[in-house]
Amino acid sequence: MKSNELSLDGFTCKDEAEAWLAMKSGDTRALIFFYTRYFNNLYDYGTRLTHNNALVEDCIQDLFTGFWSRREGLSEVKFIKQYLLKSLRRKIVYKLSRDSKISAGNGDLISFELELSHKTHYLNQQINSDTRQKLIELIKTLTPKQREAIFLIFYEELSYEATSLIMELKVKTVYNLVHLAISKLRERKEHLSMPLLSLFL
Repeated sequence: MKSNELSLDGFTCKDEAEAWLAMKSGDTRALIFFYTRYFNNLYDYGTRLTHNNALVEDCIQDLFTGFWSRREGLSEVKFIKQYLLKSLRRKIVYKLSRDSKISAGNGDLISFELELSHKTHYLNQQINSDTRQKLIELIKTLTPKQREAIFLIFYEELSYEATSLIMELKVKTVYNLVHLAISKLRERKEHLSMPLLSLFL
């Protein structure tokens, strides 16, 4: 296997675009490849959109079942991760809206959760519980959409353009959300005697 190839349980492809075409052609190994590769990302994102973990799991299952059942009609996708996150978000928003019998209006039912990232684990060990609690309260001052944009850009390392497509917002709106969020955090971070926020500010 070439070093730049992707492989899982005997399924090998040169890139995700080739794997997507293989799935469209009926290769179940390609479907399993995407499910295995992105389940954790999807579950992590979904459980921040809603506390209903069972709903998130159902939505992920529905997502891949739907891909398989209509595989021949799927369009070609260049950015798989972005496409999956957007598809899951839409599905969750739809189900939340349906269950509450309220029009979601582009995700207004979502209360996005953002906690200390796994990337900050080594710093978590250096701060006391009081400081950690202050940081958590600081993050809570952000709006759900600000927290979601921060997560997609700084945690999932997606571009502003990709984030705008996932959240179904204009790119300028995403820039404004992040700018306002960072400004708010910077204004208040003097209350924290540690450099944790510098990881994404």
